[in-house]
Amino acid sequence: MYPYNLDLNPYPSSPTPTEKDAKILGGKRHKEAKAAVVECIKELNRKVEGKTAENGDFRVITVVQDVGSGKTHLALHVKSLKGRYNAECSYVDLSTISPKTVSGIYDAILKGFDNEFFVQLRSKFLNYLRENAEQGDNSAKKALDYTFVNKLTGMTIKEKTEYVLSGKQSVSLEHLTEFLIHKFDYHESILIKNVISNSFDEIKNLETLIGMLSSLSKLTHRFLGKVLVFEIDELDGNKDSIEFVKGVINAHLPASVLLLITTPSGYLEIQNVNPSVFDRLEKANYKIDLAGSNSKDELAEIVTEYIKHSDKNGKFGSEEQQELNEKIQVLYDEFAEFRNVRSVINILYQAMEKATQSDSKKIDEYVIDDAIRQSYPGLRVRGSIMNIPISDFLTIRRNEGNDEKEIKNAVKSLTVFAQKMGTIQKLEKQNLLLDAVYQDNFGSKVGLAVIADELGIPDLEQISDMSKSAVVDRLVILTNKKIQTPYNATVVNMDKSKVVDLIYFNNKYNGKKITEEDNERIELLAKTLSII
Repeated sequence: MYPYNLDLNPYPSSPTPTEKDAKILGGKRHKEAKAAVVECIKELNRKVEGKTAENGDFRVITVVQDVGSGKTHLALHVKSLKGRYNAECSYVDLSTISPKTVSGIYDAILKGFDNEFFVQLRSKFLNYLRENAEQGDNSAKKALDYTFVNKLTGMTIKEKTEYVLSGKQSVSLEHLTEFLIHKFDYHESILIKNVISNSFDEIKNLETLIGMLSSLSKLTHRFLGKVLVFEIDELDGNKDSIEFVKGVINAHLPASVLLLITTPSGYLEIQNVNPSVFDRLEKANYKIDLAGSNSKDELAEIVTEYIKHSDKNGKFGSEEQQELNEKIQVLYDEFAEFRNVRSVINILYQAMEKATQSDSKKIDEYVIDDAIRQSYPGLRVRGSIMNIPISDFLTIRRNEGNDEKEIKNAVKSLTVFAQKMGTIQKLEKQNLLLDAVYQDNFGSKVGLAVIADELGIPDLEQISDMSKSAVVDRLVILTNKKIQTPYNATVVNMDKSKVVDLIYFNNKYNGKKITEEDNERIELLAKTLSII
């Protein structure tokens, strides 16, 4: 059993999206982008409904953002919706085609459709042939290879067609060509013959490729009543790819949507290589920029969407969601590695697996720590002196609202430890306004004051007076706020990493878990805080 009482790991294991994984879509930006694509498809459907598709019934959509932002996931999600919006969709990853010849691109487009699409087209084409044959068209009968012997034996044209559909018999390609040439144009005839025979001719030039795609669009609209969506991913400055896109846009494929997916750098390449194509893309009907899709709020929403989709038992409530979101936000804030959809999904897949192995009921700090150690060996908290384990770091950061007292206690513990190690001399009785008073190794009296958040701000002037009146020889102020430096004082600005290091040290110190190898790190921590 997985955390939150889930039967299966809700996160995909593949480093790149699959159609199955893409059925789940989370995040405000991705949902807005989906709505824009769907609206484009619906608008085109309204435009061509009940009439013959014309070349003007064509739309262009561009989707631009960095690697890992969920562009491919969005495209595959849209493909999974095809049945709900009267569309058929082909997804093509240009990065997998090498070299990018017209033949390779055409083959990829055909393979980008679901098999069921061509099964439906084949059925429609053969039944069209049947209808013509039943109406007395001899060329249609010959195309079906319906002979006088068939008629004598009592086989009907419908039965003959069903045999062909089931693969038990085949059509006469020679007579099929003769029938089609009187009903359809050149490219349409070839396409219908290819679909019926389940064998597609090789494409040798861009003109033929555009002709075949245009025919596919027209015939799909005519026989299935659907529009086509061509999703072209990983578009960049490759000249062959750009020529293909240019040809499709110039042809205005009927009843079709061309959805182009690229990165900002790829988009810039297109501008440099072919400004005219870039201008066409700039004038796209819908321009979708997924900027913000990698924000921590978006990532948190995407992460929870997967669990909600799999939560059949209602065990993932608001409290569990908030806890998980806090962990995601800490990972986002502290690790550049976890600032895109792909990497966060990957680490949570691993965390889910670790959790079920340890029988954990939720994704906690420890399973995330284990997952990071396995998937990102050597990853460390940036700026950490104490070499904090990820699990401890996540726990401390989650509870950072309690820093004020914890920091003061940690500083006191650090001075006590420094005295034991002999790096400072005798600690004196604590002054009401100072957190520690001690002698350094040069015999100077040092006063240490912690000003964290709002704590101690009203006493800053009084603390400063101690230095002026020689109550101490040296004043050190540790703060995470912007303050003016008092007279004869050293102000040490504590960033989050220093605060976490302090609290982590204090936890180990109070738990009597300080090891010999910690001593050098603790000494370095004290030096960075100007305590020694």
